[in-house]
Amino acid sequence: MPRPKSFLLLVLLLAACAGPSQMFEARNVPVDAAAMRAMVTEYRAASGLGPVAVSPVLNEAAERQALAMARENDISHDVAGRLPKRVAALGYDWGAMAENLGGGYRSAAAAFEGWVASPEHEKNLRNPYVTEIGIGAAVAPAARSGAFYALILGVERSDMARR
Repeated sequence: MPRPKSFLLLVLLLAACAGPSQMFEARNVPVDAAAMRAMVTEYRAASGLGPVAVSPVLNEAAERQALAMARENDISHDVAGRLPKRVAALGYDWGAMAENLGGGYRSAAAAFEGWVASPEHEKNLRNPYVTEIGIGAAVAPAARSGAFYALILGVERSDMARR
C-alpha cells in the first residue's frame, strides 16, 4: 500500500497529464518586414505579379497569430481564431486574404523558402489579388526549437474594388 504522500503525488501527476494542453511562455521576436516584403515581391515578379506593401494592421494580426501558436505549441490557422475575424477585429476590411504558417525555422528567410517549397503556401504567395503583407514571429523556448512564423497576405475591399 503506497504511503499517503506518494499516493497524493501520483494522483497529482496523473491529473496533470489528463488536464488541458500546456501553455508555454512565449514572446514575439523581431522580423524584418521590409526584407520579407522584398522576398515576396521578387518571387511574385517572376510570375508577372505586382509588388506587395507592408501593412501595419496585417503585421499586428500576424504577430498575434505567431504568439498564439508559440503559446500553444501548435501550428494552426485557428489557434487565435479564424483569420477573417482576426483581421476584421483590427479594422482591416479585407477583400481577399491568405495565411502561411510555419514553425521550427531559424529565420524568416528559411520560413519563406519552406513556403515556396509547399504547393499550398506557394499558391498563396502568388495570389493575384493580394497587395499587402504582414509578418510575425514568436518563440517559446520550452515548446520547440526555432520560431513560429505567420505571414498574412491581403487586400482591402476598397482597393480590390478599384482593380
